[in-house]
Amino acid sequence: MPVSESNIFFPPRRAGAIFQISAIAVLLLVTSWGLWMATLAQVGPVFLLYLTPALISVPLIPLIIYRLYILKNSSYTIERDSIRLQWGWRVERIPADDILWVRPASDLEIPLHLPRFRWPGAILGFSHLPDSRPVEFLASMSRQLILIGTVERAYAISPRNTQLFIQHYQRLIELGSLNLASSESVYPSFLFSLAWQSRLARALFIIGALFSVTLLAAAILAVPQHPQISMGLTISGAPRDPLPGVQILFLPVFSNFIYIVNGIVGLVLYRNPRERPWAIILWGTSCIAAILFSGAFILILRIS
Repeated sequence: MPVSESNIFFPPRRAGAIFQISAIAVLLLVTSWGLWMATLAQVGPVFLLYLTPALISVPLIPLIIYRLYILKNSSYTIERDSIRLQWGWRVERIPADDILWVRPASDLEIPLHLPRFRWPGAILGFSHLPDSRPVEFLASMSRQLILIGTVERAYAISPRNTQLFIQHYQRLIELGSLNLASSESVYPSFLFSLAWQSRLARALFIIGALFSVTLLAAAILAVPQHPQISMGLTISGAPRDPLPGVQILFLPVFSNFIYIVNGIVGLVLYRNPRERPWAIILWGTSCIAAILFSGAFILILRIS
């Protein structure tokens, strides 16, 4: 079998994609149902119960969307002088001289502990080998894992064909490296640090966060003092029929959801210098939305 200078392997994606897309759909349906029922609720505790799915989904849906995105942009590349692991924004290049062994995780006498917070398509996190060395997981499934060991740590990956991966590694190692490769470690936080260096981006992050958090705190404090609110005025200028005051919590929920989603999508765009203006526009939109929701909040309290 001819051996090329580099061989790219991909993790199994179908099961993880189906699970995560299904999870997003279920969360959206449950959230929509909860918000609809909350608009009909007249009792405070009942309203909060219906609002719970939305409160949970605000951080969870963007997280699953992000995990789905990085699953699509994941690969393991065997080169003459290194192994390159990419999982979305996480990139690790391991020089061949630093690799001690590459073997199936099933060879361990003591089973490898998996990360606690995981689901199909996103086996990510850290564990430890029996010798206490940390293991970083960059895998989509927990079965047929391959371990790449170095002096300081190990990496757990899940290429589709584990045997072929090991065979290609052994053959390329037999050929020997042509150049001395340098190690590379890129973490998702790098993009945020890169964006944070921009004064405009930093200001938009801070302004959006301050308005969103302040609006949430103000809404929570306002609910006990306003058991009923009015969402506007009639043509004659009189307040509309009152609604339960807890429904004002819709405003910070929507505001925070927009802030989180735009923040993540903006970071994806910010990687490419040509698309950075669109990232700035998204973050600016989050600030404008937070300001508008805050203005609506103040107006509702004044009318009520």
